[in-house]
Amino acid sequence: MILESLQRIKRAEVEAKERIENARSEATGIAEKAKVEAEKLLAEQMRDARSRAEKMREDAAAEARKQCQSIAEEWKREIEELRNEAQRNQGRAKEFILRSLLG
Repeated sequence: MILESLQRIKRAEVEAKERIENARSEATGIAEKAKVEAEKLLAEQMRDARSRAEKMREDAAAEARKQCQSIAEEWKREIEELRNEAQRNQGRAKEFILRSLLG
């Protein structure tokens, strides 16, 4: 009876050690899987972030080009208006100069 009890205890110890080793092995496997998944997720998030950043950069560049074009067109209109005004005033300026010279 004592021998049977000791044998059962010994088997229980062996089983417990095996279960602990299996649990450690399983935990290591789970941790490795989690690490691989985390690295995949991080890589995917980095790609997405880069894509969004590139899109934002492209959008900002397009908006800047649009604003530059608008400013350039406005300046062209203003220059044309000044040119037209100068041409209109040219006749008066000639008359003023002639009167000043001729007294």
